[in-house]
Amino acid sequence: MDRAERAAALHREGYNCCQAVACVFADEVGLDESLLYKISEGFGAGMGTGKGVCGAIAGAGMLAGLVHSDGNTADPGNTKKFSTRAAGNMQRKFTEQAKRLYCIDIKTGNNGQMFTSCDDCIKIAVRLAEEELGL
Repeated sequence: MDRAERAAALHREGYNCCQAVACVFADEVGLDESLLYKISEGFGAGMGTGKGVCGAIAGAGMLAGLVHSDGNTADPGNTKKFSTRAAGNMQRKFTEQAKRLYCIDIKTGNNGQMFTSCDDCIKIAVRLAEEELGL
């Protein structure tokens, strides 16, 4: 089973979309899965309201910081451009593939029909993180 399929399986087991995306990369970003699970918990369901940015792509954006940031709090702008560029690239490509960015728009779609399933959003976000971040 590839990483995108594993993430979708985690979602079906009860992880939110953000958790599913972030947690399958725990080894690659050098963090414990339970820590990533906790950090990403509030980002599911469009940040809990269903109206915010899809949690799957939010998880990929978190990974951009974990990959690119040097963690230098004394000079916080040093690596930010790399993280934000990667997150922006993934967000743009996600919107092209999922047809929408906000959870509510993805789920309600056109005439009440979902544009893209949560599992498919998760798979898209995982594949974009692999591609954009080299994970």
